[in-house]
Amino acid sequence: MEEDKFFKGKEFNKTSFEKMTFFNCVFDKCVFKESIFANARFIECSFKRCYLQAVKLDHCRLQDVLFEESKIVTGEFHKCDKTFLSFQFIDCLLMGCNFSDLKIPSTNFFKSKIQDCYFNNTNLTNSNFQQADLSRSVFHHVNLTKVNFTDAVNYSINPHVNILKNTLLSTPEALSLLSFFDIKIN
Repeated sequence: MEEDKFFKGKEFNKTSFEKMTFFNCVFDKCVFKESIFANARFIECSFKRCYLQAVKLDHCRLQDVLFEESKIVTGEFHKCDKTFLSFQFIDCLLMGCNFSDLKIPSTNFFKSKIQDCYFNNTNLTNSNFQQADLSRSVFHHVNLTKVNFTDAVNYSINPHVNILKNTLLSTPEALSLLSFFDIKIN
């Protein structure tokens, strides 16, 4: 087990972390291209200014993990171990990530660019998307109860197939919800 370690500026391309455990570790300006996190455990760890691309997350345990100012490309979070799954994204770029079939209430996506990501059958209750850019991201059968979309942009959320209850939205972006109704606005 790696505990209380600080990794700075390391390149972990195609590196296997399979079955390893990291507790309270910080990864700063590290690169993970096609790394293998399968069956690894990251508990109370931080990834700051990191780049993660096509990382294998099969059965990976992400518990109380913070991603800050990081870029994550094709993160298949839906393959993570769902037990204790909890993470936060602050000012990150998420591209082509999949959050389908997850129960991740109270997840923070503050100021993140979330592009071409998938949220299908996802529970996001009480989550925070403040100031997020959700370009081309898909929400389908998602529980968005009490989710904060204040000052978020470029979202397309169909109110017919998602749960929107006490959801916080800002104008003018909130008007995009009207595009799913057969109405005309002058």
